[in-house]
Amino acid sequence: MTAEQALAVVRRWARYPYLLEGAATPPEVAGAGRPTGPAWRSRSLDLPPFGRLALMHTLSSSGDAMVAVALAGSVFFNVSPGTAANRVALSLALTVAPFAVVGPLLGPMVERAKAGRRAIAAGSGVGRAACCFFMAFWVHSLLLFPVAFFTLVFSKLYLVTKAALVPGVVERPEQLVTANSKLSVGGSLAGTVAGGAAVGIMDLLGAAGLLRFDIVVYLACAWAASALTVARRPSPPLTSPPLTSPPPTSPGLTVPALPAPSLSRTAQLPPPAPRPGGLPPGGLQLAALATAALRLSVGFVTFLLVFTFRRHDAALIWYGLALGASQVGNVSGALLAPLLRKHAAEELMLTGSSVVAGATALAAGIVHWGTHWFVAVLMAAVIGLVAGSGKVAFDSMVQRDVPAGHRAKAFARFESGFQLSWAIGSLFAVLVPMTLSEGFIAIGAVGLLGAAAFAGGSTRARRGTLPAWFPGSAPKPVAPPGR
Repeated sequence: MTAEQALAVVRRWARYPYLLEGAATPPEVAGAGRPTGPAWRSRSLDLPPFGRLALMHTLSSSGDAMVAVALAGSVFFNVSPGTAANRVALSLALTVAPFAVVGPLLGPMVERAKAGRRAIAAGSGVGRAACCFFMAFWVHSLLLFPVAFFTLVFSKLYLVTKAALVPGVVERPEQLVTANSKLSVGGSLAGTVAGGAAVGIMDLLGAAGLLRFDIVVYLACAWAASALTVARRPSPPLTSPPLTSPPPTSPGLTVPALPAPSLSRTAQLPPPAPRPGGLPPGGLQLAALATAALRLSVGFVTFLLVFTFRRHDAALIWYGLALGASQVGNVSGALLAPLLRKHAAEELMLTGSSVVAGATALAAGIVHWGTHWFVAVLMAAVIGLVAGSGKVAFDSMVQRDVPAGHRAKAFARFESGFQLSWAIGSLFAVLVPMTLSEGFIAIGAVGLLGAAAFAGGSTRARRGTLPAWFPGSAPKPVAPPGR
């Protein structure tokens, strides 16, 4: 490979997170999504609408990774409650608690905000910058606890707002899976790079210095959020009615001239037809149930491997392999999702992810593959892969089927349930001692049950026969007697 070819590859991958495949480029949509604010903003951020959202997400993920590194080197994670189970419970509670606030309070606030979701995203960046400012002074004080909690709340608020912003920066619903995939992969890579850089900064400046540096990152995230724009959909082409030849006339018969057909947009464009497909009433809740089963599997398998290695005094490298395999699998699943979307709808992607997770884990447990630690690490990668692909499919279904005014509340509610599912799976693996084979059999059953619930429940939902107590269900009306 020549130097020019290598430079071309680098440029292509540098543009990967910021451009969508198949973006509209006709003259009528050229310049779509340009900011209408000050001219300096237009000149300083020459990116398409999705690229602006991706840049904001990259900065947000980098800032969150730096906060995690700073807190890991402070008193926040040096607290010793006494036992391993209590430490795990405290950590999981700190993870779930922000979603408990975001769900009932911040989700509706995002929907009713007069300034829009762009202002909410910018405010979350400013809020995290302010929290870093105070944490830098209280890094060795008990006041660090409430400020760190508010940092997590602002971070979860950002994630909910970001997910609700995605449909506005794509030009077609078919691009939702690709957009979510690029945001997930770009955020993971940015967090990894920023976390490595944060370790070096903390060695030089300490945890307080790293938090002060993170203030700049979060303010840059807020600036990128203020420059967000909306993608303009391509206008349908104007067509005129077919011209027919004049009817034959008889001698002496005069045919009155017909008025020229109007080419106005209102006269030529047919009324918008309802979008075909989509989930039936209650289908989105069934999809959330299958996605929650995948998230439970991720938490369970991760802690199952870690505590199994601990009981057998495994070398430190096995811990790193288990956690690394899960993260690599998650990113690979997000990368694979756009390729799968070209051949299957989001519903089939989620069902397939659940089936693959359940069948692979069940087979690994039955044939006792779990007795080999290396195969167990590969199993963690498989679970992470299908969970990453299934999560991208579910996010796209929410963005596709939920009205714009209710997306923030829906994402807040679903993400709260997913985080709780992950915590339940993790706690179950910690509190219930079992072998790897037994754990894989349990996870296999959970995955297959999730797939069966989504596939079978969706069929009943289309028939209108879901139970009345199931969330979102709409039973089929009963015909009156005599009909």
